[in-house]
Amino acid sequence: MLDLPRQELHRARYRARRPGWRPAGEVFNALLEPLLSPTARALDAGCGRFGVLGRFRDRVALAVGVDVDFLSLKENFILPLRAQAQLEALPFPAGAFDLILSTWVIEHLPEPERVFQEIARVLRPGGHFLLLTPNARHPLIALGRCIPQRLRPSLVQRLYGRAPQDTFPVFYRANTSRELRRLLDRAGLHKVAWFEIEDPTYLAFHPLLFTLAALYERLTAWPPLRGWRIHLVGLFRKA
Repeated sequence: MLDLPRQELHRARYRARRPGWRPAGEVFNALLEPLLSPTARALDAGCGRFGVLGRFRDRVALAVGVDVDFLSLKENFILPLRAQAQLEALPFPAGAFDLILSTWVIEHLPEPERVFQEIARVLRPGGHFLLLTPNARHPLIALGRCIPQRLRPSLVQRLYGRAPQDTFPVFYRANTSRELRRLLDRAGLHKVAWFEIEDPTYLAFHPLLFTLAALYERLTAWPPLRGWRIHLVGLFRKA
C-alpha cells in the first residue's frame, strides 16, 4: 500500500534527483501565503473533513468551510464555521469573501461552470480564487476514469490507504488546462498564475513503476507536453 507517509518519502527522493522541483501542495501554499492577512475573509469550497484553510485560520479575519457532505463537515474540527451546501448554490451574499480556496474538488463537480459563476459571485471585486486539481489528460488519471464508480472506494483504500468515506464520485468535466481557464475566464475570473506540475510518486508501488513514471514526467518538461502533467494549480482574480 502506498500511503501518504510512504508517498512523501518518494517525493523527497524525487526532489533530490530534480533540484528545484516542488510538489503541487507546496506550489499551492506559496501562492496562498501572500493572500493571507488579518482582514481577509476566506472560504474553503469543498473543505471536507480536513481542507487547507483550517491550517491558516488564525491568519485571516474569517475562515469558513462549505461542503455538500454533512458527515465530513461534522468531523471537521479545524474550521469553526462550516455550512452544508451545494457549491452551485452558495449560501452567502455577493462579495462576501476576499479569498476562496478549492483543493481536490473540481474533479468532483458535475456542473463546474455553475460553480465557477457562484465563486465569482461571492468574491469581492479584486478577490482571488486559488485551486488545485488533477489533470484529466494525465495517463494515470485517464486510466482511473475507466474504473467503475462502485469499485473506486475499495480500490483507492487498498492502493493508497484512503478511507472509503473520503472517496467521492468524479466527473473531470473541467480538468484540463484549456477548459479550466476558459470556464473561469467566462465567469469573470482571470489568470494570475498557472502551473502544470509533475509528480511520479503515485506509481511508487515498485521501483520499476516509479522509474517509468519519472521518465514520463521528464518527457513532459518539453513545453508542448506540459499540459499532460498530473496536477494543475492556478490563481485567479475577479475583475
